[in-house]
Amino acid sequence: MRKKHDIIRRTLGIVAMGILGACADPIDDGARYTFTGDTVASYLEKHEDTFSSFIEVAKRGGRFSVLAAYGQYTCFAPTNDAFERFLFVEDSLYRATGKFRGIDSPHLADLSDSMCIVLSQTHILPDAYLTTDMYEGVIPTLNFNDRYLVVSFGVDENNYSTISINNSIISSSDNEVENGVVHIVNSVVNPSSNMLPQQIENHPYLSIFYSALKETGLEDSLQLYKDYSYTDGDKLIQRYDGSGYCNYPANRYYKYTAFVETDDTYREYGIENLDDLKAYAEKWYGTEDQDNPKSRHNALNKFVSYHLLDREVAYNRLVCYNIKNDYYNSEVNFKKNADRYEYYESMLQYSLFKTIKKLSSEEHSPYLYLNFSDRDMVNPEMSNHLNIKILSTSEVKDLGEIYAEFTPNALNGTIHIIDKIMIYNEDEMAGNVMNERLRFDVSSLMSELTNNGIRLCPRGAAGNTGGSEFFIPTNYCKYYKSYNEESRLYYLTANTGWCDYQGDEFIAIGSYDFAYRIPPVPEGTYEIRLAYTGWPTRGIAQFYFDGEVTGIPVDLRYKGNDTGSPVGWVKDSKTDDNGKANDKAMRNRGYMKGPSIYTYGGNLAARDYEGALRKIITTKYLTKGDHWIRIKNVMEDDNGYYQFMHDYIEIVPMTVIRNEEGEDRL
Repeated sequence: MRKKHDIIRRTLGIVAMGILGACADPIDDGARYTFTGDTVASYLEKHEDTFSSFIEVAKRGGRFSVLAAYGQYTCFAPTNDAFERFLFVEDSLYRATGKFRGIDSPHLADLSDSMCIVLSQTHILPDAYLTTDMYEGVIPTLNFNDRYLVVSFGVDENNYSTISINNSIISSSDNEVENGVVHIVNSVVNPSSNMLPQQIENHPYLSIFYSALKETGLEDSLQLYKDYSYTDGDKLIQRYDGSGYCNYPANRYYKYTAFVETDDTYREYGIENLDDLKAYAEKWYGTEDQDNPKSRHNALNKFVSYHLLDREVAYNRLVCYNIKNDYYNSEVNFKKNADRYEYYESMLQYSLFKTIKKLSSEEHSPYLYLNFSDRDMVNPEMSNHLNIKILSTSEVKDLGEIYAEFTPNALNGTIHIIDKIMIYNEDEMAGNVMNERLRFDVSSLMSELTNNGIRLCPRGAAGNTGGSEFFIPTNYCKYYKSYNEESRLYYLTANTGWCDYQGDEFIAIGSYDFAYRIPPVPEGTYEIRLAYTGWPTRGIAQFYFDGEVTGIPVDLRYKGNDTGSPVGWVKDSKTDDNGKANDKAMRNRGYMKGPSIYTYGGNLAARDYEGALRKIITTKYLTKGDHWIRIKNVMEDDNGYYQFMHDYIEIVPMTVIRNEEGEDRL
């Protein structure tokens, strides 16, 4: 449970924050712990007159023993009245529509054991969260169904503040017990089994976008959920430092995100139906394959594709802001008022968009934006398609009565409502929005890490035996490949005590030889850099770009100012010009200091830490297409445990470098 003295308690309670965790097997009696106070289970039993239905469901679902066991759990407990209403409504829908959703009777006794498993696992998280730990979006631990739970704020008919979990209002919160916390909810948390397209279809005010999704056939591209051929989920492997073991990823899920305009937003642009949207798309994307909407060259197909991601990103994970757990706090790691941003590759081939929380601006800091820019536009017509606000679930519900039951999460993805039409324009991206230093955390290069609760997950979550890292097997990630069987790549979950951009990092050991595909930036000439922390346990690596050797091998064991270091690092305060001449000297050697926007251990700026370095790998003209960075171990006396540690990649337009006075400090 989050320690109370670490929490800034909110007057109004909770905001939405979905849960990323992992399935765990039911705990047998041998795992029980002797408690001096109530457990979640005994708390429910003491109030059996209120929770007898949930107790029965949890017992038949095999999860009640978990709630009596040692550990930390969050239980969203529905009342008996809530269960009675739920069963009646679900049975009525079945009789009215003929669509079977797992319930065909209003009687609890008729509920199948399999449905009891689903329902009980929906309401339990393998970590403890008070309402003060919850923020608009999702809770960062998956429930026992491997699903996110969405938190949103609102007010009731008496104007009292409310907190909802998947639209179920918490009527009594923060009932703390020995092994966690119980929140009482006034309705059963609905375990929707919709795939993302069906979830969009179920919202009538998204009808135009859904029609376009169906027309283009992209609906079929969003139907995958799980790779059932992946069988390594129960494997363990020795940790990167040789001490103990850590897990392989537990599963391999496919998930998606859709950024969607409402029908009301389309009407503001004069779009009343699908034909109008086709015409609008052709204005921006041309008329190639005009009669074939399923062609990737068709305008409507391009329009819809740019709204889709091949990963599920919750509202409060779109940028690295307010990410908190027992080992990491992004608001300690980052400097105050440092903008938080992320670049995502859409399903429109070779196209990116940017999300940002602009903390440097008092006007814009409360919001999340797509493709934000305060520069002069390249194409004035793009003025209605930049600075797009991404609405939280609570903000969507505030739009009006028809949006009150907005439910963003599907089985395999999530919906984000946006307030302007989203358009990709290459000139605007290259000359404006992305005419800047593009920084990508290495974990963001692989959608699989996001989809499977690995990236930025709490340490010890997701059923991770090692508690702090995951082994990434070959062929697990589409855009990571290994050239030999000796490569061992580990993802280390975030830690505020490290000098890392978003708290996390990767370490490769052994006779590694592997590569990452870099994101598809607009065509042009770029300088490409990779960030790492110099340390004696690192090794020596050779870099390649698109198959070509780039420079001499890099010895990662040196900090910037170590004796014999090739870097030539000098602390800014030890120079007469605040480090300007030293920056140039380091660049001539192919290195840069770390940026100033994040810290080492929460106090020392990365720029002021001699271990935080950026290695300039190469300068290349990047065409549309795939480009790969390859890293190979060339350390002759490697004992098998020397590390290649890497944190983030920077892809910087040469136009920025020529004018980047101070740019290398950010």
